[in-house]
Amino acid sequence: MLIEVEELSHTYSPGTPFAKDALKGINLVIPQGSFTGIIGQTGSGKTTLVQHLNGLLTPTFGTLRFAGKNLWDKGKFLKEVRTRVGLMFQYPEEQLFEETVWAEVAFGLKRLKLPAGEKERRIKEALHKVDLDLVAFKDRSPFKLSGGEKRRVAIAGILVMNPEVIILDEPAAGLDPQGRREIFREIKNLHLKEGLTIILVSHNMEDIAKLSDNLLVLQDGEILLQGTPAQVFASENLLKKAGLALPEVNQVMRKLKELGKDVRTDIYTVEEATKEIIRVILA
Repeated sequence: MLIEVEELSHTYSPGTPFAKDALKGINLVIPQGSFTGIIGQTGSGKTTLVQHLNGLLTPTFGTLRFAGKNLWDKGKFLKEVRTRVGLMFQYPEEQLFEETVWAEVAFGLKRLKLPAGEKERRIKEALHKVDLDLVAFKDRSPFKLSGGEKRRVAIAGILVMNPEVIILDEPAAGLDPQGRREIFREIKNLHLKEGLTIILVSHNMEDIAKLSDNLLVLQDGEILLQGTPAQVFASENLLKKAGLALPEVNQVMRKLKELGKDVRTDIYTVEEATKEIIRVILA
């Protein structure tokens, strides 16, 4: 397994009246090349968990291994992991600061002792992977781009480091429908075409259902459910316990079933629902 988490717990402000147990005994494995979705209400521990996965937070208790090595073993491994595991926070455009897109994407490379030619190759490749035309974008100000374009610049700034894993915390937050479609198209391409391991935190159940092959539901710092989207969404009562609802399209399919239509109710995306409804109409 690429990432292994054992009995991971994290307490904020330990030993004070403000102590809060944000994570409680998390056990988790993330295979290489997988697409893992993480869902849960605000305060369930999602962001705290993913910030442990590249060493931004230190566990209060427990172990986290990357490629079989403990992140917190003595040596320089933690620095290496932060290169191999890229993390994009919510609203990454608020962290852009360079004058041009080229300089913004190149920023992370300043810490690496790479030949100029290699740096240039990486920047061009990163922009290409997020579908930003080099000539059209390299000299533009990041601050004059659309919301979706800014997010893609932020992802390119991660890709330029050649990571094996990309963690995205609510990557479509605040975007309009077109921006959402663009950013999730790029994320899907990175997974399918580049073979990257993706970890996606999102509140949108349909996005999670459409993209993930493994799904993790957190509640009060603990894992409530884990499995494929179909396995997780089959546990409707537990999802309600966590304050979550099934994807709206699944609710529609269930309503059609109640009305006597011979449709499947294990459908969670618009694309699947469209095919199923057409099948029933033509039957």
